[in-house]
Amino acid sequence: MVSEIIWSGRSIDTYNAIIDYLLKEWTDKEIYNFATRVSDKLKILKLQPRIGMVVNKRQNIYRTLVHKRVTLVYHYKPLKKEIELVTFWQNSQNPKRLKY
Repeated sequence: MVSEIIWSGRSIDTYNAIIDYLLKEWTDKEIYNFATRVSDKLKILKLQPRIGMVVNKRQNIYRTLVHKRVTLVYHYKPLKKEIELVTFWQNSQNPKRLKY
């Protein structure tokens, strides 16, 4: 079990960018649903940190779907019992631009 989830600066920025987009294009309900999905996913990751798809096995980098349009990339640090959130990725973007 993971003891801590750490938000990187990049994950905060990308999360906020998604919220800003939802504020402009959608309703409060969608914002609430997205925030709830993120919260639920983080609870699951704390219990099962290896549940995501392996992106880089050597560095323990995983990705998991938060919403059909958003993927969360995270770095699992088993010795420290930490999960570092790397970025929230909008799936409509070019995957070649995704950097870990």
